[in-house]
Amino acid sequence: MSVAELRQEHIDFQSNLYESSNPTRRWLHNARRNWVLRALNQVSPSQPHYYEIGIGCGIYTSLMAERGKVFAVDINPSFVEAANAMPNVVAQVADITMDAFDPVHDVALCSEVLEHVPDSASALKNIFASLKPGGYLVLTTPNSYSTVELTARLLSFGPIVKLARWIYGESVDDLGHINRMTRTQLRAQIDAAGFEVIRQENIAFYIPGVAEFMGETGTRICQWFAQALAGTRLSGLLWTQCWVLRRPKA
Repeated sequence: MSVAELRQEHIDFQSNLYESSNPTRRWLHNARRNWVLRALNQVSPSQPHYYEIGIGCGIYTSLMAERGKVFAVDINPSFVEAANAMPNVVAQVADITMDAFDPVHDVALCSEVLEHVPDSASALKNIFASLKPGGYLVLTTPNSYSTVELTARLLSFGPIVKLARWIYGESVDDLGHINRMTRTQLRAQIDAAGFEVIRQENIAFYIPGVAEFMGETGTRICQWFAQALAGTRLSGLLWTQCWVLRRPKA
């Protein structure tokens, strides 16, 4: 397989998560995407200047580019190359734990990135420095002890990965999450970076076995539990912690 084909395969893997043949897997990812899009709608001014941290398959990049200018960074050159082909997008390879940029951005988006970096505290401080005073950060990352993350820890074992691929009938890989945080741990880093918390929610629930073998009924069961657990002391079992943060104007 050529380098170009490997790059496209990496992009396709992320994109296909939103179109998975398994209804619960598909819902888990789309629930997060829908939350992010609603949050962006709520905080974006007219003609916004976006800052995207972690391009991935570009699912948010293209949507933000329809509304305003996008400056996007990623450590993966494949993602950067694909983003630079989009109109209204300037992308570059950068390490968010080390790099900050001019504070000209109205809205930053950092979705499913912090769990992949060893120093999320520095990343948040650099994002803060790259926002205009009064600018917003839309942030998502998994809950450390969510049922998804507890199960995903098993994917570090090769035989488990092969079994998961057989069950789903599609690509399944180790998530590469090296920095799983609880809500309390992340809140401490958010406060240290200087952000104000505007809103925080936990969303999406997964039940092993039910999700894999019960089809649409399994998805409805997971959705019911997601609603029942939201806002309770057990909400840390939900997969994704979602935040809307703001750099103070002063």
